[in-house]
Amino acid sequence: MLVKMKHPTALVFFSIGAVVDFAFGCIKWHSVVAGVVAIVCGLPLTALLFLIIRARSDGTGVSGAPPS
Repeated sequence: MLVKMKHPTALVFFSIGAVVDFAFGCIKWHSVVAGVVAIVCGLPLTALLFLIIRARSDGTGVSGAPPS
């Protein structure tokens, strides 16, 4: 039996990304300000990952056409 997983919502996905970016910034550069900068700089990559994961898990390609 194949169970299809639901997609994480955009809010959950971006929240997890922000927490990871903040932790990385604080650990690497030892500053809360660096953590906030890491969040802001990480948003475009998080958005790109979200779109790629969403497109791949739909079963359709980037063009939106069903697989043949």
